[in-house]
Amino acid sequence: MDGSQKGLSKDSGCLNAAALRDVHDSWERYVKDVSARCDAPAWLFEKVGNNRMRTDEAIKAEIAELKVQYEDTPAVGGQAGGR
Repeated sequence: MDGSQKGLSKDSGCLNAAALRDVHDSWERYVKDVSARCDAPAWLFEKVGNNRMRTDEAIKAEIAELKVQYEDTPAVGGQAGGR
């Protein structure tokens, strides 16, 4: 709020200024609360946006790289052992 109205209050006889200060303080709290609520899911929107930018081909390429990386890894369990 403008510094020129800081000294005005109900006690100083300026009811409009006092009411304006109350409204200003109320709106300032409201804006901070709304801002906090908007910031909370921001990371989620960023993650979703990043994932939406990735193409199916890019995801398939990443899976293919994993297959190549672990292709020579022998299977575990269920080996008949020549039976």
